[in-house]
Amino acid sequence: MRRKQRTAETASEARRARREAAPVGESAADALGGGMFSPGQPVRPTPGLGGPGGSPRQWAFPPGYNIAQLPRATEQTSFAQLRGLAALYDGVQLCERVYFDLLGRLEPRVLPRAELLAAGEDAAAPRWREPARRVEAFLEAPDRAQDLRSWLVALVRDLLEIDAVAIYNRPTRSGALYALEVVAGDTIKPLLDGAGRPPLPPAPAYQQFLYGAPAGWYTRDELDYLRETARAESPYGLSRVERIILRVNQALRKQSFDLARFTDGVTPLGVIQPPATLTWTPEQLELFERAFNGLLAGNDQMRARARALPPGATWQALAGDDPLIEFDRFLLNITVAAFGLTMDELGFTSDSNRSVGQTQENVVYRRAVAPLAGLVAGYLTRKVRQWLDDRFTVTFAGFEEPDDFAIRAEAFARLIPLGVVSPAEAARMLHLAPSGGQGQTAP
Repeated sequence: MRRKQRTAETASEARRARREAAPVGESAADALGGGMFSPGQPVRPTPGLGGPGGSPRQWAFPPGYNIAQLPRATEQTSFAQLRGLAALYDGVQLCERVYFDLLGRLEPRVLPRAELLAAGEDAAAPRWREPARRVEAFLEAPDRAQDLRSWLVALVRDLLEIDAVAIYNRPTRSGALYALEVVAGDTIKPLLDGAGRPPLPPAPAYQQFLYGAPAGWYTRDELDYLRETARAESPYGLSRVERIILRVNQALRKQSFDLARFTDGVTPLGVIQPPATLTWTPEQLELFERAFNGLLAGNDQMRARARALPPGATWQALAGDDPLIEFDRFLLNITVAAFGLTMDELGFTSDSNRSVGQTQENVVYRRAVAPLAGLVAGYLTRKVRQWLDDRFTVTFAGFEEPDDFAIRAEAFARLIPLGVVSPAEAARMLHLAPSGGQGQTAP
């Protein structure tokens, strides 16, 4: 009896505290929609629809998502379709080639964290160089099979085409990191926990599918899954090819039509003018029109060939033999913009000059090279600090804007006399190395 009384008193005190915490003149019922002309009481949550512990789900994933569904089966576009579109459209291939060429210019740099440097100490001090060389030696061939550039090409290709990069952390027998192996991202399916997020170890977070069957699963400690454009409503990224999928389809259809025009003949677009003495009924004319259009619709070879018309009918051309080069350029411009590049980088320099070329080169730096280098450098920094040496940071150089170095050097020249930064700190931030102990030279 006393226990029930204490329980009732506790509940009463809780209600009193809630009333005191409510705004003046507003009851708990009013806060939830009571009173005149109120918005109404909200519907009570359905038990079990939220995440564990009452947390919200990240997204409304399909029931049974983890059960026997192939990678990207819940998306409108499959991995195979994205791969096929990227392989068939030469605009995508040209853009990828630019990225691959830019990767050859990247120069990895392993630098100590700024907070670990003593006042006025140079990052190239002897106490930092030996451990930095060990990290640099690992980065020369991250997967122990190919050099850094080839490793980056495989990574960037999956990033651009399907926005799914899977990297397996292969351990040594002692448990240390042996290699970072790039795995085909279209074979990996991210798994979900009750909140719609990747499960934490030791639960598996990723599953590989080969030949349509599950081949193995891996925890977040064993496999890294990178996306350039993460989404809250899906575990998969949104690749640059998928952003322009309609335009790529248009380009492929245009290429198919052009190929048929130049291989099976040329027939200009037009209309059929029936003779004035034609005795066909409207129903017969409609039947002929449907049969004629049905024969040509979706058939590039038949559209490119001449057809025999009814006696006395004439053909009125609505367009000439122009293969619509401007439409090809329009589609290519959209593709180039989606990849953060410019037409100059693809070799189309008819409308360019020296001033415009420098401006477009800066655009490529800001929209293409710098974000990509930052993503890869951030990932490698996390791996280096986790497995090799937590005192270092990985960055990339060799792709700066042409005027970037001059502007930064001028700014440091003004700050050094004021004592804001030391010459050694300025040299480190400008990626300069000592030259004979007398000055600084660019690497």
